[in-house]
Amino acid sequence: MKIAIFGAGQLAMMMVQADTEKKHKYTVIDPSESPPACKYAEHIQTEYTDINTIKKISNDCDLATIDFENVDVSAMKEIEKEIPVYPSSRALEICQDRIKEKDLFKHLEISTTNYCEINSLEDLKNNINNKKSYILKTRRFGYDGKNQYRIYPGTRPSTNLVSSPCILEEFVEFQAEVSLIAVRSVNGTVFFYPLVENRHKDGILDMSIYPSNYQHLQKSAEDIGSKLLDKMNYVGVLVVEFFIDKNDYLVANEMAPRVHNSGHWTIEGSNISQFSAHISAITNSIKFVKLKLKPSFMYNIISNHIAEDKILQLSNKFDMYFHDYHKSSRDKRKLGHITCTVEDKDKLKEKIKEFKSII
Repeated sequence: MKIAIFGAGQLAMMMVQADTEKKHKYTVIDPSESPPACKYAEHIQTEYTDINTIKKISNDCDLATIDFENVDVSAMKEIEKEIPVYPSSRALEICQDRIKEKDLFKHLEISTTNYCEINSLEDLKNNINNKKSYILKTRRFGYDGKNQYRIYPGTRPSTNLVSSPCILEEFVEFQAEVSLIAVRSVNGTVFFYPLVENRHKDGILDMSIYPSNYQHLQKSAEDIGSKLLDKMNYVGVLVVEFFIDKNDYLVANEMAPRVHNSGHWTIEGSNISQFSAHISAITNSIKFVKLKLKPSFMYNIISNHIAEDKILQLSNKFDMYFHDYHKSSRDKRKLGHITCTVEDKDKLKEKIKEFKSII
């Protein structure tokens, strides 16, 4: 098959790399001159809404997918007239808008944060209780902590906070953050990876850890994942991020309709990576799935590249795998990641502590 991927960042790169047997051909569409995936696939450098590109993809490719959720939905709808798009434009429309996403959680009776729509400073003032904390987020285009503002009890909202449509969420006191990677094939075959714990720094994922201390919540998470997959008739990898509140309940935070940073550990920590799972799902080639997993942790390299001597030091002490995204340094930019696998899960905490002392 010939697969079009809208976006050519590191996620697209790792999708193409996962096809080790080269079963498929790939075209990546990205306006950047030299994005990470262009070294591994045909690259069309153009805007995602370019009508000629849409026609070319519709004529030349068998199906299309994405490596980031904020693609133009109208362009995806045009392509859907000719070839399948996974995930569908309908799923993308929901996941691009935090209000639609929360409304879906509410409709499916999935526990989530208390929230309301905010379109003006007056809306914001009218919906704030001075004794509570909130997170104000833009409805669209927020990721890695961007376009999010914490509002503390008793503080007066700034006049420039509501410059675009927003969602106001009541702050949840949580003990941990976890994510579930769900996979659904064209033929309806579904499987899940175990919950991983995610630790953030300055709003950006710092580390993901498998196994987490919350495997007792796996069935509850899978029930939620199944509801979402079924309701959206979803195909591909869908990631659901949760808070675990102080009462040990899952609170759905948001979804990502794509392969996800918290699943990078599966490249070395699983016999089936999230990237190969996604390609298998959208090409309808998933048959029987039995995951074989290793205790693992994934660390994001952000803002600055790691010195070679540290990489060498880590490689001498850990079963370590370094992934370079071939990007230039920039503040809060993900430049690569490191995954370490551990033979004995009882030593995972100790290994993480040792790793952090070096890094």
